[in-house]
Amino acid sequence: MPYSRILIGYDGSEQSVRALRSAIELASTFKSMLEVVHVYNVMPIIVGETVAASPPAGAESMRLEAETIAAEARSIIASVTDMPIEVFIAEGDAGRQLVDLADSRGADLVVVGSHGKGGFKELLTGSVSHYVTQHVHCPVLVVK
Repeated sequence: MPYSRILIGYDGSEQSVRALRSAIELASTFKSMLEVVHVYNVMPIIVGETVAASPPAGAESMRLEAETIAAEARSIIASVTDMPIEVFIAEGDAGRQLVDLADSRGADLVVVGSHGKGGFKELLTGSVSHYVTQHVHCPVLVVK
């Protein structure tokens, strides 16, 4: 089954670098459009029962870090291919954003890295790859 539009979640981790390289190979093989997204989440500050927005300086710092991670993805892409690949940044929950973007952008494959948390930690914190595989409308490739 050829894929025409591949969406990849990229967070700068070793697993996401491997996932990015796999997605580039697939996109090259199938002559697919590849879209790379880095999702960051500005967490609110919780003190007791009070929830407050994150300070603007903290949000800006996270945005700058997201820009750096996106630049790293562009650098990796440029080192292995000259095919046009879109790299963009989104804010929010990574799993939900990937599912929403896959739907809105018409992706027919989503590629994510597996952090391999496993066991109790995954039960408590969840997993982006697990969320995506359970909620997205198209096939998902999880790269270890």
